[in-house]
Amino acid sequence: MNTSTPPSGPNKKRGRGGLIITLAITLLACVGGYAAYKASDTMGPVVSSNGNEVGGSFRLMDSSDGTMTDSHFRGRWMLVMFGAIHCTDDACTPALTRLSTALQAVDPSRKLFAPLFISLDPNRDLAMNLRQYALKFNAKIITGTAAPATLEAVAKEYHAPIVKHPDSYWEYTYEVSPRIVIMNPEGRYAGTIETAASADEMEKRLRALLEQH
Repeated sequence: MNTSTPPSGPNKKRGRGGLIITLAITLLACVGGYAAYKASDTMGPVVSSNGNEVGGSFRLMDSSDGTMTDSHFRGRWMLVMFGAIHCTDDACTPALTRLSTALQAVDPSRKLFAPLFISLDPNRDLAMNLRQYALKFNAKIITGTAAPATLEAVAKEYHAPIVKHPDSYWEYTYEVSPRIVIMNPEGRYAGTIETAASADEMEKRLRALLEQH
């Protein structure tokens, strides 16, 4: 009769150790994202018009829990739109789809334009959710958000109203901005595109920008 004990103790300990490390890393990632959010809120908005009539500089949290600023997009036309994943009348997704269609026609290489979708709902539109949302579109839509004080300052700088509505299903929604603000490759205000414009109208406007610059 074999009375020896199977040598499973050390393996079990190593298994538990690996699980604990994985959980710790996940927790640190969550804490890091929250810390970045709170730090942004504490430092206050970093916004400047830079002499622009509309638009200017900003610092936001991107969809990887890092930060992005307007200077990251110098050399490209920046197209700035505000809204939320939970968008009033579900208007954000169709608008971004039309913009994506126009961009695919005008800039298939994705080197000329930087389309930004800034979420006004940082409590629900976390980095992971924004990444998944951006996958809906053929063009690369750059997503980000910020602490409420920063969002308020950036939206004001870009003349985008923040309108929140109660919703029986989602609890609340945010309206999409009525216009997409255009900043030229040097970071200067260059006009707007109506958010409700058709894909063809958006494409025509984007082609006109490239012809004039």
